Amino acid sequence: MFDVFRSRDKAVRAFLIFLLGLVALSMVTYLIPNSGTSTGTTGDTAVVAQIGSDKITADEINATIRRMTQNRQLPPELLSIYAPQVIQQAINQRVMAWKASDMGMKVSSDDAENAIIDSIPAQYVKDGKVDPATLSAVLQQQGTTLADLKASTARELLIARLEEIVAGGVVVSNQEVEKEYRQRNDKVKLQYAVIATADVQKEAEPTEAEIQSWYDANKQSFQVPDKRSLAVIVLDPAKVGAGIQITDAQLRSAYNEHQADFQTEERVQARHILLKSDATNDAAVKAKAEALLKQVQGGGDFAKLAKEKSEDTGSGANGGELGWITKGMTVPEFEKAAFSLKVGETSGLVKTTYGYHIIQVEAHEQAHMKPFDEVKAQLAVEIQKQAASQLMQSLADKAIAGLRQDPANPDKTAAAVGGTLVRVDDIKPNEPVPGIGISKDLADAVAALKKDEVALGPVALPDGRALIAEVTALVPAHQGTLDEVKSDVRNKAQQAKAQKLINTKSADLASKALAMGGDLEKAAKSMGITLKTSNDVTRQDPIESVGSASSVPDLFSKPAGSVVGPVGVSGGQLVAKILTQTPADAAGLSAQRQKIMDDLLQAKKRERATFFQQGLRDSLTSSGKLKIHQDVIDRLLANYKQRS
Repeated sequence: MFDVFRSRDKAVRAFLIFLLGLVALSMVTYLIPNSGTSTGTTGDTAVVAQIGSDKITADEINATIRRMTQNRQLPPELLSIYAPQVIQQAINQRVMAWKASDMGMKVSSDDAENAIIDSIPAQYVKDGKVDPATLSAVLQQQGTTLADLKASTARELLIARLEEIVAGGVVVSNQEVEKEYRQRNDKVKLQYAVIATADVQKEAEPTEAEIQSWYDANKQSFQVPDKRSLAVIVLDPAKVGAGIQITDAQLRSAYNEHQADFQTEERVQARHILLKSDATNDAAVKAKAEALLKQVQGGGDFAKLAKEKSEDTGSGANGGELGWITKGMTVPEFEKAAFSLKVGETSGLVKTTYGYHIIQVEAHEQAHMKPFDEVKAQLAVEIQKQAASQLMQSLADKAIAGLRQDPANPDKTAAAVGGTLVRVDDIKPNEPVPGIGISKDLADAVAALKKDEVALGPVALPDGRALIAEVTALVPAHQGTLDEVKSDVRNKAQQAKAQKLINTKSADLASKALAMGGDLEKAAKSMGITLKTSNDVTRQDPIESVGSASSVPDLFSKPAGSVVGPVGVSGGQLVAKILTQTPADAAGLSAQRQKIMDDLLQAKKRERATFFQQGLRDSLTSSGKLKIHQDVIDRLLANYKQRS
């Protein structure tokens, strides 16, 4: 498997490199493959979409998103935004792959393997081959398998080849290149003012009459969410567990029952220095490693040398420390050397798949069972935690029963279970609770409760405390009175008034400038407005308080001396005068021609592929060959919306 011949289908490289994530793994992960986070599968086989006999399941979407969040390709807090795009992209890929197969296009197993090997960093390839076990371990870190990788790669190759056919015949003319060159390199210089909220702040303060008028015209938009008053009993595990006494007999009994838990394997505590190598630089790296070994053997500070020289980013910063290693955790060559060294002894050069290591053993323990006295304190903590957890559950059950039996006196129930009572009045969803903070779980637990009802179970906080909540009063959601929503109404009225003033002031400035023969400076001075002057800017360049110059197209379409605006920009309303226009220098076209041509060609290909893809989806949907199950998609998206 994975022979010397390598595919050159560059269209799939980015996909493969993202999926493998090899370069991003630290050397500790290289040495200890099981140190990564296990992800597992969700087991959700509901079908998101089906193209012919090919199905996309919810589990596949979840796995893709899980990999992307692990690699920080997707920020977890923005899943609700990106998840729909991931789903649509998955459907588009399957549609394109189906069409390629329908046209008789095929990707062989060798093609897929060659594409994979072509994407793998050189240090993982020896004699044109990659060790399947090594690759599988890395893929395990990414939550996928070699079979899945080959299937995905084959699909990407099919899509790339179909897109090449679809984009065949796309050309870019010299006229298009020259036009784009001018678009990129024409420059203007302008004199301008941006009228913003700060310029009308005082004038925009609404009067009481204006606030009342705004409320009357928009009262239906001012809804007050329901508000609940709560009695919350807080159980603290530290307080609950303080009175639990653990006897020596209990500790002895637990030790005897769980002796297997106290068996320790033979292990060594080691540190190392790594210099990475591959087939292209092995001799040079080995010579460098030998020189480094001489420094260590000559009394050099191992930790200092590891920080300075080691290419293992995971351990190098810590002086090469790897911690305790048991057999089977590292690659065989490393393990053999580490377990054969005496305490304090340093190895010679140890060659592994990753390069050359210098290993130093700091401690070595033989397999043994930890004696009772050594684990006694640990057992006491664990037994006390377990007892406290059981007592916490018992007290929570008692508190729930007490509140239901006597909802008018939560203080008595709190005292009976040794909890702290927190009262909070008229709290809105997801507002902070005194002494507790914002707890979405608490808000969810009481969201549907009526007066005197008690949450079904305790709400656990990250610090271990448990909350038992009762609703003592309820004000249902309703249209807010002016007194209730006055602050919000004032803000909205102020924003509207400010925008009206900005529009009026910018329009007056433009009108005055035109009336004064285009003298923007004179018009601005008469109104007490300060002007700014830009540098010579292209369409892509930023202008202070405006944003990109391309956001104001008139700057490049009107002649010098023209007054432009008012036009809305990121900072407010822009009024400008074009001072100068500098056409693109034709002498620079030859240097940029090829890049511009390539950019335009790729843009045209993407556009054609997008049109083809959308047309294909519409055709397959209308013919019944593509079935999209929106109910499954909606459920998936609702799940990711809750997580964001």
